[in-house]
Amino acid sequence: ELLSDEERVKRLLEENGGRMKQANIVKETDWSNAKVSQLLSAMDEDDQIDKLRIGRENLISFPDEDITDLEE
Repeated sequence: ELLSDEERVKRLLEENGGRMKQANIVKETDWSNAKVSQLLSAMDEDDQIDKLRIGRENLISFPDEDITDLEE
């Protein structure tokens, strides 16, 4: 099954409860950090996802996901 890069990210988010750290997306996809960063920035601009900077990492979530109840 061929998925676009955006679809792969969305599927990963769905499988991980609607949010995950950018570093985990890099690990799961085997894409370079730069590729993931550019892709997520583009998706954020298109309002497909939200990027939240937490310390030195980004938390990626769906726009309708409530990220105020962060539990690690």
